[in-house]
Amino acid sequence: MHQKKIEQQALKVGIVVNVVMVLAGFFVFFLTGLKAMFLDASFTVISVISGGVAAYLSKKTVRVSDRFPNGMFALEPIYAICKSIFTICLLLFSFLDVLRVAIDYFAYGEGERLSFGPVIIYQIAAVAVCLVLVGYYRARNRSIGNASLMLKAEANGTWIDGMISLGIGIVAVLLYFLPSGTPFDFLHYTGDFFITTIIVLLTIKEPVTVLRDAFVELVGGTHDDEEISGFVTREVGAHLPAGIQMEKIHVFKTGMNFDVDIFIGSTKGTVQMEELVGARQTIEQALEPKLHIVNVDFVFE
Repeated sequence: MHQKKIEQQALKVGIVVNVVMVLAGFFVFFLTGLKAMFLDASFTVISVISGGVAAYLSKKTVRVSDRFPNGMFALEPIYAICKSIFTICLLLFSFLDVLRVAIDYFAYGEGERLSFGPVIIYQIAAVAVCLVLVGYYRARNRSIGNASLMLKAEANGTWIDGMISLGIGIVAVLLYFLPSGTPFDFLHYTGDFFITTIIVLLTIKEPVTVLRDAFVELVGGTHDDEEISGFVTREVGAHLPAGIQMEKIHVFKTGMNFDVDIFIGSTKGTVQMEELVGARQTIEQALEPKLHIVNVDFVFE
């Protein structure tokens, strides 16, 4: 399917870009020992691994079989849930790690002076690459009606990675020009803690949002996008046989697959089965340009 090819192409581009960033990130981390750099490089590793998994699932979920006649689209929100949980855990682990360093310095006067080395040059490049990649992911997703939860998860992860790089770069510049022996000298030892904490506070909302959306899809919650709901209601009303009275419509989304349940309250006169079958096919064809993968069912109350 065309939309799946777009999704897979975007994921492959992201994998290639992130592999290069992983190598550069860990090289800088080993030179400086900066904890925030470890967080940055680790996020990029997550992007590489999750991108590979997402590319595999993108091909797998759309396939149908005797056991899975409607495909395995539920794997897509499962993937998003796993990535979000892992991202949240990494953020919390990184915060606790730098918190320990800050406590050692403020409570016991122990600590090592931060060394930034080539961090500034790396972060300028990293921020630029992340912003371009986020824009690419989102543009590709918009081209398929923002139907890909996996591209949304990858874009959010890359955005977090970019914000981490931006934060580290800002701190590196500030501390580079901050002389020793001032009241702010403690930042040369604990700046890693402050920037990591700020990064965690600013970015943790992204994986939590993806986690919530993926959970709603997985347990069968209705899709709450007003634009899509309005589009579906208009198309159903335009193509429903004249003798059928529609009570309500429920739109469900699982991965890139949409299910539309049309609740029928009553009919005026006799409605032939052939009319319902024809109306179902017509409505699906009308919805496909925007929803791409869609199944329509009539529910009689």
